[in-house]
Amino acid sequence: MRRSTAHRIITKRLRETMANENAQFLRLFGRRIRLGMVGGGFDSIIGETHRIAFQADGLFDLVAGAFSVNAEVSTATGKTLLVADDRNYLDYHEMAELEAARPDPIDAVVIATPPHVHSDVAITFLKCGIHVICEKPLTRTMEQALQLKKTLEDTGRIFVLTHCYSGFPMPRLARDLVASGALGRLRMIDSEFASGGAGVALEPDDLSQRHWRFRPEIAGREGILGEVGTHAYHLIRYVTGRTPSRLSARMQTFVDRREVFDNAYVDLEYPDGAVGRIWSSYVATGNQHGLSFRIFGDKASVEWREEDAEYLRFRPLREPEVLYRAGQEGTSEFVSRSARFRPGHPEGYIMAFANLYTETAFAIGAVKAGRSPEPWLKNLPGIDDGVLGMQMIEGAARSQSAGSSWVTL
Repeated sequence: MRRSTAHRIITKRLRETMANENAQFLRLFGRRIRLGMVGGGFDSIIGETHRIAFQADGLFDLVAGAFSVNAEVSTATGKTLLVADDRNYLDYHEMAELEAARPDPIDAVVIATPPHVHSDVAITFLKCGIHVICEKPLTRTMEQALQLKKTLEDTGRIFVLTHCYSGFPMPRLARDLVASGALGRLRMIDSEFASGGAGVALEPDDLSQRHWRFRPEIAGREGILGEVGTHAYHLIRYVTGRTPSRLSARMQTFVDRREVFDNAYVDLEYPDGAVGRIWSSYVATGNQHGLSFRIFGDKASVEWREEDAEYLRFRPLREPEVLYRAGQEGTSEFVSRSARFRPGHPEGYIMAFANLYTETAFAIGAVKAGRSPEPWLKNLPGIDDGVLGMQMIEGAARSQSAGSSWVTL
């Protein structure tokens, strides 16, 4: 079957856009970005996701790493990924020092460790002049977050926090719709990240086999808000451009023998009178991933679900519902560029993640060329997003301990 003229035009335009952008990147930087990785070994849930995402557009080379606290896992991971033996490290402090001293050092490091070491890893590399791409939540504590922010300001490096869901085309379109006034005055801003598969809804028979996210000494009792709640919180902040002024939190533990909260409701109030809610859960039985948002204004609403990520529902008050699909024409250049394939070919999570990596590559390339990275950084989650996420977690913990009272952020 022959493709329609419209599909051929869209496909040609996307290919030309990507070719032009890659040529622009090569002019700015002259080579692929040399990347290192701390954490993300083969025993990691998220490590391979990062590697697939940063390879999608061919702008990064993974050349160094300290992949695990387990020496055997770390060494084996590096060898399998074809990292040279002299750049396959067992300690990230040594890695930062030796890489910074090389004639061909890494340009950036990916931090894919548990959150209690994010701050020390990031500060170590920033002080060596190396850009940082970090998993969320930003840190384990607010004190660490503020210390990291100060180090970043002192070093002037680039810092990207991988709230990857803002890389999907349809949340980016939702942001455009909100900014255009199409929803009118916002009233209710709801988001949830509620999963319930056996891997999170049950404790293992042998508690020594718990994942770190269920260990209070690593993630904190309210760690659910760092692991999933910060994604939901960042996403509604990204789409609406608004940050709440107060919150009230109710957190529960449903699973026997569990020492951390596994369900949380956080109610939000905004300075302009809007209200909202974040629901985070590991015990929403049957939910697979469970990330979504619904935003209601006095003129219209929008709704998006990550498990149906190609579509954004726009519902005007007195007009028929509009179903937007990723890749279709009629959106902004930014949204258009965020969709790589023509309609009918779902892109999904990895390509959303890859959008963040590619935009980070251009920001680093701009710095190397003596240009401002701001055109790229303005759309990327960064240190301020991380600090605000930690502020939400800290506020929720205060609220919970005070009987779910309202606390000011």
